[in-house]
Amino acid sequence: MSIVTDKKLVINKDFEKAISLAKGKPIGEDFINYKDWKKNGNKSKIYKIGIEYCRFRGENGRIKTETLSHATREKPLDDFSIEDQKKIAEFLEKSDPGKNQELMKSLKSTGQTDPAIITADGFLINGNRRRWALGKLFETQKRDRDNFKYINVIILPGHDEHGNYLSDAPTSTDIALLENRLQMRKDGWSEYTIMNKVLSFKSYTDGEVDLEELLNDDPNFSELSDKDFQKEVEKWKSENFGTLKIIDRYLESNGMKGDYKKIEHRWESFRELNQKIISKFESKNFLQNLGYSPDDKGAITQACYNLIKLKDPKVADFKRHTDIIREIKNWMEFKDDFLKLADIEDVGDGYKDLDEKDRAWQHKRAGEVVNVIKALKRLNKKKDLQDGPIDRLREALKKFDHKHLDEDQINRLINENDIEEAMDLCQKIQTASRDLHATLFNAKKKHPKNLKKGTRSLADFKKENENLN
Repeated sequence: MSIVTDKKLVINKDFEKAISLAKGKPIGEDFINYKDWKKNGNKSKIYKIGIEYCRFRGENGRIKTETLSHATREKPLDDFSIEDQKKIAEFLEKSDPGKNQELMKSLKSTGQTDPAIITADGFLINGNRRRWALGKLFETQKRDRDNFKYINVIILPGHDEHGNYLSDAPTSTDIALLENRLQMRKDGWSEYTIMNKVLSFKSYTDGEVDLEELLNDDPNFSELSDKDFQKEVEKWKSENFGTLKIIDRYLESNGMKGDYKKIEHRWESFRELNQKIISKFESKNFLQNLGYSPDDKGAITQACYNLIKLKDPKVADFKRHTDIIREIKNWMEFKDDFLKLADIEDVGDGYKDLDEKDRAWQHKRAGEVVNVIKALKRLNKKKDLQDGPIDRLREALKKFDHKHLDEDQINRLINENDIEEAMDLCQKIQTASRDLHATLFNAKKKHPKNLKKGTRSLADFKKENENLN
């Protein structure tokens, strides 16, 4: 593995020498977004080398949940280990099987179109999946297998002939910025999962890389004014690192510290929990308005964790975990009943592994969670029935408040069908609003105070309403 120092990546000179001897003459040139090379029009040479010279990086952001979880369950990966190189290849193979098959078909039919990027000692910055796919094709193809023995690469600077670092040799920040640029699509959407991206950014910023520098390099942030940019940086920290902090606490409380693989499919649930509940704890009136004190934060958090821990939301008549999270604030109004969720105990430590422990919890405790949810739903429904029309209209207006339906939530409608459905719902809301306004306007005209003298008497008005009833 290329080890990070304060200045340059430590390059293995033996590996670097082997690559220097194997690379031969350049086969072309291309631009890469490294440092300011692309902006200044500096092209990089492309070489064709054997795939065995290219090594996977455990720091690969695409498989961050897998590598961190492996470090928790077994041991940290050693990129110099042959066995661990095989392990990383397995993670890559499982990370997106559909896309991997597409890549293999593309390599078979059209060959390599873009060069991979490696450090001077052969560790892949970009092209891990390509290297995996070529290796897989070389193993499995009986015909034309020699077509998959080589990979086209651009080699980042390393040492000069005297063994000194070249001035353009990469630092940890250079690598972080390059990876971030490479994994961003043209439309600005990351091809990594959100969780992998956040975990990668956390790894960078726990080292020497500044979050502001990473975000400033992101097309979604780069055009903002200084003031707006700083606001977005703080918002990004709160929403993403804040969510990760909640996940870390959840994993630790359940004896799964660092095992992100266990909950990678629940990122949106934790994000909703952070946004709608946990991040509000610092607000002066949030807890007070709901009848809680700062001392209740721990119990509230544990109650929320038990809701997320429920494996199948359908047993509580919800489609998704996020649907449950969105009800929490309403349920918190019934404090005594809501905090019963916090009192639901774990199942102890007498289990062989965490999967067995989770199955036991689902068998022994999930029913208790569901019963509390059903009780809260009944209480909420009863309250809803007691609310008058003015209360309901106020609540409806509140849900359209910017802080409840903000641009971030709208931006999550990432496909055309979602946007079309949202627009259709807006149209129906407008229609319902006009109809309700017309009904209220007519009621106002018929009110005894507004009846013109000599046209209709109060008795006529009462009689009319009796007939309607």
